[in-house]
Amino acid sequence: MSSRNNQDRFGSGLEDKPLGSPTDAGSQTPPQPAGNSGLSFVVPTEIVELPSKGIFYPEHHPLCGSETIEIRHMTAKEEDILTSKTLLKKGLALDRMIQSIVVDKSINTDSLLSGDRNAIMMAARSSAYGEDYVATVGCPSCGNQQKHEFNLLDINCRPLDSHKKLNSVVKLPNNNFELELPRSGVKTEIRMLTGKDERDLLKRMEKRKREKLSENMLTEQMKMFVAAVNGNTDKRTINQFIQTMPAFDSRYLRTVYKTVTPDIDSAQEFMCDICDHVAELEVPFTTEFFWPKS
Repeated sequence: MSSRNNQDRFGSGLEDKPLGSPTDAGSQTPPQPAGNSGLSFVVPTEIVELPSKGIFYPEHHPLCGSETIEIRHMTAKEEDILTSKTLLKKGLALDRMIQSIVVDKSINTDSLLSGDRNAIMMAARSSAYGEDYVATVGCPSCGNQQKHEFNLLDINCRPLDSHKKLNSVVKLPNNNFELELPRSGVKTEIRMLTGKDERDLLKRMEKRKREKLSENMLTEQMKMFVAAVNGNTDKRTINQFIQTMPAFDSRYLRTVYKTVTPDIDSAQEFMCDICDHVAELEVPFTTEFFWPKS
């Protein structure tokens, strides 16, 4: 694995400390004794660039203004977490794993922005099981299901000024974004979702499934990231508007949210074995991402 590839992981500009490489000895976790054998091991750590650059965290947050985060390489302890039936059933396995590998324990990983969590998971998976990730994907043209190999080192951070390419989208002083919906003309303020928000969303979806209700993932997600409509922050008003907004506005709102959200860019070239269709596909977070079969 070349130092250039390691250095370019997630678009890091840290010339003196390639990503994917152990950090300085002074920043490594203390040696941990291995039973009574007299042996001790140092768990390597690495620096991961945050897509948010620390810009979207409140002033009191430990990551406010921090462009990177230090994580430990996964060990057997984290594998135990990821295979815990109790944690998997509760949907907490990934959250506990991330909390375990983040070096700075003052950081509550529930408060990590979704894109920053994605960067951490990509780095952790790559250092633990290698940069090659084989997943089953569907061809966007013919629907053929096939195995495709992704390179987890070939991933960068999205530019933070993407909102400038969109008309009537403005970044507010509180780091939220305001946009005007094209059909209704309603001014809508959106915020960035965190790990806790994502977990709450999944719980809502699971509850609806248990109650045999129809899925409403799109509207539930919008209810979570819309902070105000025409300056009104009342949740009941926001929810009512989301339920009745024109479909054209709904699609535009989701497109803007995806564009302005700081995240990794994991799209890689794919070619269909059946119809030879070529497309860009994002790395899928399937059940085999942290649980490879081999």
